[in-house]
Amino acid sequence: MKRLCLFAGYSPSNQIDDYVVHYLRELARFSDVYYQAANQVEENELAKLDAITHGRWAQTHQKYDFGSWQKLIFRLGWQEIEKYDAVILANDSNYGPVRDLAEIFDRMDSVGLDAWGITENYGGARHLQSYFLTLNKRVIESVVFRDFIESIAIEESKKKICEKYEIGLSRLLAENGFSFAPLVDRSTLDVPFGEDISTYQNTLLQKGSPFLKRKVFGVRDFANEDLASTRALLEERGYPLDWIALPAEVRAPADERGEGAVQKQSEAIVKSAVQFHSQERSPSAPPLSIRSVIKRILRPLYQPFKLRVVDKLAGIEHKLEGVEHRVGHLAEKAVKIDDDVGTLRSLVDGVPTFVVDLRAQVSGLARGVRDTAAQLSALQAQTATLSQSSTMRLSDIQTSVAELHGHLDWVQRDILIALMSSIDLESMKGFKCVTDYPVAYDSPDHIHPVGTVLDHTRHPRFIRACEDFFGSGKQLSFLDIGCSAGGMVLDAVLRGHIGVGLEGSDISRLQQRAEWRLLRDSLFTCDVTRPFELGRGDAGAFKFDVVSAWEVLEHLTAEGVEGMFANLERHTHPGSIFACSISQVDGGFTEDGTPLHQTLEPLPWWQERASKYGFDVLDSEAFLPLDFARGNGNSSVYYRPAHSYQEKEGDCFLVVFQRR
Repeated sequence: MKRLCLFAGYSPSNQIDDYVVHYLRELARFSDVYYQAANQVEENELAKLDAITHGRWAQTHQKYDFGSWQKLIFRLGWQEIEKYDAVILANDSNYGPVRDLAEIFDRMDSVGLDAWGITENYGGARHLQSYFLTLNKRVIESVVFRDFIESIAIEESKKKICEKYEIGLSRLLAENGFSFAPLVDRSTLDVPFGEDISTYQNTLLQKGSPFLKRKVFGVRDFANEDLASTRALLEERGYPLDWIALPAEVRAPADERGEGAVQKQSEAIVKSAVQFHSQERSPSAPPLSIRSVIKRILRPLYQPFKLRVVDKLAGIEHKLEGVEHRVGHLAEKAVKIDDDVGTLRSLVDGVPTFVVDLRAQVSGLARGVRDTAAQLSALQAQTATLSQSSTMRLSDIQTSVAELHGHLDWVQRDILIALMSSIDLESMKGFKCVTDYPVAYDSPDHIHPVGTVLDHTRHPRFIRACEDFFGSGKQLSFLDIGCSAGGMVLDAVLRGHIGVGLEGSDISRLQQRAEWRLLRDSLFTCDVTRPFELGRGDAGAFKFDVVSAWEVLEHLTAEGVEGMFANLERHTHPGSIFACSISQVDGGFTEDGTPLHQTLEPLPWWQERASKYGFDVLDSEAFLPLDFARGNGNSSVYYRPAHSYQEKEGDCFLVVFQRR
């Protein structure tokens, strides 16, 4: 089984701890591991994972583990996720594994579940704990799971994260008919119904759990079982005890923080540390009182009795209290009903008086009609004034209606052209794109897709201008880079030319936006800054007459620009043209501060890069500003958003390069 592991990390000290390296190394035996920290981590710390993971990143965000998993999925892209049989969601909140994961994977894979975890809790609702989850292919490929991942957002509290995403994921699985279960069957354990199962650490280790919550040793009074026994179990399984942290100290209450409180707290911490290390060397060394000895002897007898009898009696008592509360509430309701009956009687007794009052009101209403007539006259005057002020608004509505009619006319003409002309979509088939980088995984425009989801540029005028440049009657070949929904490719195809589009993100392909349904054999995804070969049959790289890129180049890094021009050189011939608009404005920033427009350089800088790969600026007036699909000041609303169309002069370069 081919597994993918998405690992969420967080360290207040901004470092990668040894227990995390060990954990990831074990996971790497069974899966391709990718790591995302929710805090800043120095490069030298991340380098610890280079030999273990396929990718590691650190970025501060406030979405906790589910946010890190979301970011990793967006980095890889759903197209890459689809290649795996199972996805493991894991985090660094546990020590482990303390036993071989091979037997656990073999056991759980043989059951044939859609999803499984290590443990489950009943708080809020039955749910798998999210520190280690395995989701199999049926879940991964489901629309509901993708919608769930894409909906993850910043919440107001960690509790809300748990309710909406940890409990919410199990609820989603149950509501959509997916089977899921934990490795450790909670029903066989002596754990009270409402308790967090993680606090019974010794029981879990003995029942086969490969992990131990760090809170057991990191948060005082979290554990419900003996810590000395816990350390003994870990040592027995060969887990390094040096990685186990000291228990966290409880802060002094606010009313005790007077003079000398800091000194007392420091003395308490030192005393606790001494006791902890003494316990580690020899757990039985501290002297025990008679009371402690008796409690230790009776504990094995009392604990089962408490679980089976005392806790149940406490639950029954709690329910009885609830019944008493409800009886009292019913008594209050009975009193209120009696009061309401009295009120009703009073109303009935007052009916004759009400009739007299009603006659008086009718008489007053007749007088009010005359006043209403005067008010209507004033309202008519106000309406006349309002009519004058609304003339401009009506004009705006008429303009919008005209634009809508124009849009519908364009769509209708597209249909008629496709039906009446001799366009042969079969002749468009046969193209293939070969690359090791099917998606621009590291691009901010893929991680935070905006343009590829919103844009759908159409501009038949550019196709006609190219026909005029090369001579009418000749079939041309067009390649549109950063094609988004494929509108420019469709414009070329509707004119009877060969059209192909490349897009860096796979969002439009996955959603089958716009032309991806119609031109499925002519639209591809790939990272245009990395080597690719776009060809037909076995003839190698196809040589295109026209390559276009509409406000794409500014989204590339300087290194990426070099890679793109190298690809253009392989896919053009002498005389081919490369038409582009290059925005020079700030394109905004992602939530982590990454600029969407990564390269804002003057025109000579772009000319120098193009020249290195055989492209010179075309010294011709064959292409007018309005021939360019974007950046030309044309603010048409039919097929594209208002981007740089309405910006001031100089905010966008309009350039045509020609291959020497």
